[in-house]
Amino acid sequence: MPSETSEPSPAPARADLGKDEAAFVSAIRENRTSGTAATATLTTDDRVLARITDGIYRQPSSALRELISNAYDADATQVVIDTDAPRFRQIRIRDNGHGMDEDALGRMIYHIGGSSKRTTVGAKVGTTDAKDPTRSPNGRKLIGKIGIGLFSVSQLTSHFQIITKVAGSDHRLFADVVLRTYSESDEPSDGTFESGTVKVVSVPAEDLASHGTEIILLNVRPKAKDILRSKDRWENIFEQEGLPSAERDPGAVAPPWHIGFAETSSLDGEEAVSFRVPPSLPWDFDDPPQVRFEKLYQGVADQVGSTTERPDLAKTLDTYLGTIWALSLSAPIGYMGKHPFDLGADDNLLVFKLSNIGRGRADPVPLQPGQTVRQALGLKAGAEDPAGGFTVYIDQVELRRPISYQYWAAKKQGVSQPMLFVGSYKPDLSKVSKNIRGGNLAFEGYLFWNSRIVPKENNGILIRINGSSGALFDDTFMKYQVSEQTRLRQITSEIFVSEGLDAALNIDRESFNFAHSHYQIVSNWVHRALRQLANTHKGLGDDIRAGQKHIDRIAATDKLGRFAASTWARARSDQDEAPPEVEIVASPIEAAALRRSGVLALDMSQLPRLPALPARKAKDEAERRAQITKAIATVLDGFGLLQDMPYARQHELIGALLAVFFEDAQDE
Repeated sequence: MPSETSEPSPAPARADLGKDEAAFVSAIRENRTSGTAATATLTTDDRVLARITDGIYRQPSSALRELISNAYDADATQVVIDTDAPRFRQIRIRDNGHGMDEDALGRMIYHIGGSSKRTTVGAKVGTTDAKDPTRSPNGRKLIGKIGIGLFSVSQLTSHFQIITKVAGSDHRLFADVVLRTYSESDEPSDGTFESGTVKVVSVPAEDLASHGTEIILLNVRPKAKDILRSKDRWENIFEQEGLPSAERDPGAVAPPWHIGFAETSSLDGEEAVSFRVPPSLPWDFDDPPQVRFEKLYQGVADQVGSTTERPDLAKTLDTYLGTIWALSLSAPIGYMGKHPFDLGADDNLLVFKLSNIGRGRADPVPLQPGQTVRQALGLKAGAEDPAGGFTVYIDQVELRRPISYQYWAAKKQGVSQPMLFVGSYKPDLSKVSKNIRGGNLAFEGYLFWNSRIVPKENNGILIRINGSSGALFDDTFMKYQVSEQTRLRQITSEIFVSEGLDAALNIDRESFNFAHSHYQIVSNWVHRALRQLANTHKGLGDDIRAGQKHIDRIAATDKLGRFAASTWARARSDQDEAPPEVEIVASPIEAAALRRSGVLALDMSQLPRLPALPARKAKDEAERRAQITKAIATVLDGFGLLQDMPYARQHELIGALLAVFFEDAQDE
């Protein structure tokens, strides 16, 4: 028998191990008594990539976003998307980018997850600039880098076609792709995984000068179609309509704007479409593409005053129109109006330059007549596109960034102009270890304060890397911990990253790795900027309110009004802002107009009526109830209970509270 101290015989190498893996395992065994480290390079199995490409994207809009980004990286100036709404049987995405030749197409097919972008290979296959692999051939900063964006379409279909052509070529390449859905149960033993099959043929072309790529998504998945049709939402509405009114869910109502609910049937072998609910669109049929989008935005903004104080997209738009909105936020396109850095002296706003010092303060920027913020501060984000511009059309709607810099009037705000805080930052990371610094970082950004942000989804911060964003606005402002709830709800902000941070993007491009050093730097800068905005806003407000105090004291002569105002301030934890003016008016039209000017207006016709009383007594009772009603509304607003509540529900709540005080206000 061998002694207890003898060395065991080395285990034979397993037959299923690759050469490098077998050597690594052997080194571990050989070094277990010597203390010498066995080293290896981390690698990823094909099955991991297969699983990633099969399910990282969350919404149909994610797939379209990735295809738009691919077109942008290919130097396209125009992307046209046809969704086949309201049927959504197939979706076409066409661009006028460089297109792909045999080498580029072959590289894409055989290297999923191994993009040629940002590598020396890119210049060889025509996807990057010859001297700078981080730029497109025409000089755009590239959005993509991993090489899985095209396969985001697996959320929509398993069968798609690629038709592509490069300028000067006498043929088109026609690729038919059938994706395979990943399954753990049929995983091959060798670790490789076939993502699908591709058949490519060449088709003669006479239009030698043409170039670009068209992707056709065939047989869109039923679930994806149902999402785009808002099927679950409509069926819930239909179900609620069949219930007694007292049992209905008050939230199960049709959005003001939608494409209708279509149902299909077969007639003589042809598919026929009929609308169970007709479309309700904010634009007219003959409106041009850009006007259509502007009317979409206005259709959301018009909910202020008529429906709710802070319109939200989920209640205002169906999924299809919400998809258009989401894509307009994410794509590297222009704004409805001016870029924020192109705002000028004639736009009636206060401009401040942010400091990069820890406890610095924002300095006023006096703009000269005709001068823009960009010119005054030397900003670059949003400047001229080196490839000649970029526009995206979806079903004859031209996408624009849905952000407005117009001031919303508010009678009780201390500051009566919007404020734009602008800055830039390029930290010196040369002393940080290369292993943790993640490369260089450079960005510009702004914080825009307004009395109201519409819609509420525009409240927060949005990070754009090379012009594109996969996320929506973050209303936590990157986990800002200071209690500034009232003021934070009045801010919209964007960060334009020109270098770095993309390594902090998670693979779905819709969220960030919070621990990445670049994210931490941007987060700290944003939090410093918020403190500077708050201090500046408080200072301006104090100066303005100092001259109004005697007026406010005269206005709040009744004890109940003073109590409501002080309760509002305590509830908001903000002594710098005054409670809103509350008015009770006789018609919904008058109420809507007052709400748009910042008044908390109540429609008398939606509140409990006074009982029949003698004239003199009726007048006194009406005044008393009006004081109580205004006080109730002020206190509720202070605690944030009215903030996102539709106006109709506000009246129900206030009416119910009045019924507690007045027996004659109780419904039988």
